[in-house]
Amino acid sequence: MLTIALVPSVALLLVGVALAGYLIYDAVTGRDYTNRIRGSEAPSIPFLASLQQERQATLSLLAGQSSQRAALAAVRPKTDENAAKTIEYLKDNFADYSDTPPSVLKNITTFFGLFQQLPSNRQAIDGGQMQIGQAFAYYNKMIDQFIDGVTGLAQNARGAQNAFDRLTAIPLFTAADAMQRSDALAAAGLAAGGLTNDDFRTYVGQVGAYHAQLDASASKLIPEVKAKYDQLLASQPWQTVTQVETAFLRGDLSKLPVPQDQWRTAARQVGTALMGIFVLQSSNASQAAIDDADSTFTESLIAGVVAVLFAVFVVFVAVRLSNRLIGRLHRLREDTLDAAEVRLPELVARVQAGEPVDLEEGGHFLDHGTDEIGQVADAFNKAQQTAIAAAIDEAKTREGTKAVFLNIAHRSQVIVHRQLKVLDQAERKQEDPEQLDTLFQLDHLSTRARRNAENLIILGGGQPGRQWRNPVGLAELVRGASAETEDFARVKTAVLPQIAVRGPVVGDLVHLLAELIDNATAFSPPQSRVEIRGNVVGKGVVIEVEDQGLGLEPDQTEEINTMLADPPDFGIMALSDEPRLGLFVVARLAARHGIQVHLRESAYGGTRAIVLVRTDLLAPLAESEPEQPITPPKPELVPNPVEPETTANDEVAPLKRPVRRPARHRTEPPAAPPAPVTAPAAVTPPAVVPPVTVPPPVQQPSVQQPPSAPTPVPVGSVSEPMSQPTQAQPVA
Repeated sequence: MLTIALVPSVALLLVGVALAGYLIYDAVTGRDYTNRIRGSEAPSIPFLASLQQERQATLSLLAGQSSQRAALAAVRPKTDENAAKTIEYLKDNFADYSDTPPSVLKNITTFFGLFQQLPSNRQAIDGGQMQIGQAFAYYNKMIDQFIDGVTGLAQNARGAQNAFDRLTAIPLFTAADAMQRSDALAAAGLAAGGLTNDDFRTYVGQVGAYHAQLDASASKLIPEVKAKYDQLLASQPWQTVTQVETAFLRGDLSKLPVPQDQWRTAARQVGTALMGIFVLQSSNASQAAIDDADSTFTESLIAGVVAVLFAVFVVFVAVRLSNRLIGRLHRLREDTLDAAEVRLPELVARVQAGEPVDLEEGGHFLDHGTDEIGQVADAFNKAQQTAIAAAIDEAKTREGTKAVFLNIAHRSQVIVHRQLKVLDQAERKQEDPEQLDTLFQLDHLSTRARRNAENLIILGGGQPGRQWRNPVGLAELVRGASAETEDFARVKTAVLPQIAVRGPVVGDLVHLLAELIDNATAFSPPQSRVEIRGNVVGKGVVIEVEDQGLGLEPDQTEEINTMLADPPDFGIMALSDEPRLGLFVVARLAARHGIQVHLRESAYGGTRAIVLVRTDLLAPLAESEPEQPITPPKPELVPNPVEPETTANDEVAPLKRPVRRPARHRTEPPAAPPAPVTAPAAVTPPAVVPPVTVPPPVQQPSVQQPPSAPTPVPVGSVSEPMSQPTQAQPVA
């Protein structure tokens, strides 16, 4: 967004800077050009004056007036000195400059070449080897290069008015030089007693030309120069020169109307005055050009500064507006993220929790005005309303489904509990070994059905009915979990630590271990065994369930461990191609109590499940004590209603039922002779037990007795009805 605003602004700024720079550069260049033209007058005018004097003395000397040698000896050093200054100035200010017109460069080069011929021509003149016409043409050609150069510089001047003013001054220079040329011819003719026809025609042309140029330029002169020109026309030297020219034009070159000295003095005065008029007119044009360049420079500088300031102001306004717009967009983004990450999830959580939510509630809607950004916010509000409405509908559907789900699970659990009670009564009455074995199989299947029902309750977010108040020994707990599996005979339990698990954790830990053991037996060969080991570690107790199956792929293991560490929502089951329901239940149970479950590769190539029970969930075996009988509520009022059984200790009896059939575990020792049944006796639990029956659920909060109150009961003690025959267990 800022880039979109800055690009045209920066472009405008660059254009303003470029325009101002060009105007300033043009003004400075024009001023410098004018100053260089004006500066050329200082060395050039004296050089031209001395060259004209040398030309006049040379022509008189060639005409036979030997007295001019002294004049030449005096004027030639001046010519050389002024020529050196002029040449140096031309090289430094015009020869190497790109703005110098090509015609002017050509004139400068030609002038340098002609000036290099001056020493040899002077020798020829001094030796009388050059004619008057040749010398006249040579000097005129050098001066013509100057005239052409001045004309080229005037044509290339900056500004039409400046060029016009300069062009009007050039005829004055030409007229002044033409007057000097005619005066030199006249002096030579007077010294020679006459001029040749060609020289005379040249003389006539020069006189007529400079008078015509003066008459044409008089109307274009500035008032100050025009006043000097009029003053010159009215002066005595002008009248003297005019009289001599009139006499010479009549063809009488032998007799002067005025004394020769007066004529020569008047001629020099007129030539100097005409050159002064040219310099004054040219200087005025140069000053006007300099003033114009200064004005242009000032205006360009002001315009450039204004353009730059305006561009900077535009950039500032653009950046300010862009930052304001960007700030609003940032606020919209933050509000949107806050709504999407905080407020909307809170609303959805309230919806999922069953709280009433008003879709028109303004606390969670965005308000950013009525412009385009506000319209975007309104569009997000509409999308948010739609999402909340969909979440409400989904929550209602999910709650309804969960209610039906839990209702069916609870009904199934009630039926299974009743079925287990009927089977227990039938087992007590049956004496036939084959029939008793069938009843035990039914008993085991019913136990698995009970666990499946509890799985449904756990997945539905409910609480299973089996609960214990007092701690239960770890060995007893593991045997109870293995007894709930179908192939419990393949399960081999090693010696476990002498430690107990607190009562509120027992039921869920039994269920968790039963699911892991069931997975181990289901995904390993029928002839293989599943080993259960336990050990006390720094953070609690570790229980390992290891099978000898094919194991899992590394990516599957990582995925399952991620699920066990952070159980996902129930909807994950709909997205999985292979829903591992048992592991999902394990993750839910582990997260409920902070138990860590981790899968890794077994040394046998199978899978080892490592269960870490934290220290705060453990208790010493001394805390295992009998409880007061708990009277369960009626079946119609609780999720898992069952009739109470007469037990003296609900922390042990649920995990070990009376054994009334031959043991099917391969590691179980032979049965011992029946023991007296006069009273419950403390015995050591067997390594593996057949299916067991779970006691009725506890609906009131579990309350543990104070540490000073409990009456220690051995972990292996079993309380059974007095009328029930029991099978003695081998002493550890």
